[in-house]
Order: sequence, then C-alpha cells, then structure tokens
Amino acid sequence: MDFIAHGFWSYIIFHKTKKPLYAVLFGLLPDIISWGPYMVYRLFTDFSFGKPVLEKIPDWVYTLYGVGHSIFVWALIIAIIYFINKKYFIYTLAAPIEIIIDAFTHSREFLPTPFLWPVSEWTFPGISWGQWWFMLINYVLIVVCMIYILRKKRKG
Repeated sequence: MDFIAHGFWSYIIFHKTKKPLYAVLFGLLPDIISWGPYMVYRLFTDFSFGKPVLEKIPDWVYTLYGVGHSIFVWALIIAIIYFINKKYFIYTLAAPIEIIIDAFTHSREFLPTPFLWPVSEWTFPGISWGQWWFMLINYVLIVVCMIYILRKKRKG
C-alpha cells in the first residue's frame, strides 16, 4: 500500500486511542526506515520522479526494507518498548498491522513484503496496490471512514 494510505489507515484504526498521531507515526515507520534514507540518497545521486527502477535501487535499501517490514523485528521493538516503560502502548501495533496490509497489497513482481525477515524469504503472493481499481477502492474507503470519524467527533 502507498505511504499516504498507511498514515490514513493507521489513524482510522487507532483514532479512538489517546494518541492517534503516534499510531500514524508507527504505521509509517516501516516505510520510513527503508525509503526515507533512499529518498535522501536519491536527492544527491539521481533526483527523479515516478516508479523506481528496481535494478537501480541499492542493496542496502532492500536490507532496510526487510528490517522495517519484518514482523519479528517489530515484535522485538514492541517488547523492548514494553520492558523499558513497563507499559504497553496500543499505538505501537500500527507498524505490524501495516506490515500485514503490505503483505497482502504487494505482489511478488514488484517489491514483495519480506514480513518474515530474517527467518524466511517467503513472501505472500499479494495483489499490487498500484492498480487503478485498487487505488480507487482504497481511497474511497479511506474517505468514507474519515467522514464517518469526523462526523462522530463533531457530534460527540
């Protein structure tokens, strides 16, 4: 799923928590971990817009993509946060939820989600979020959910 949709879905899922914007941050972190450094790198090496050419993406980006999109890594991060704070923060679940969404919305042909990294390289044979009909359905659902949430907040 695309970066902006991750933020919206994180908010939609966790809007009733005390800190929904923290959920948005955690929902975006799997992509920020890998694509954030790559975007900075591209600013200085090959600044261009559009779909990236997979062969031009450096190996370190794929390593960061594996780290950021691993259920095991996020289980460890959430456990460390718990042991440090002696408290569980519900919004931290936004990251593994978004990883699961990515597993289903990335095809094996273009950036499959390595959600089992480093234990396994197997990826789910998902559908590509980049198809027009998927984007349309996804954003219609986001708009409907956001309208519902905003109306409920206005009334309540």
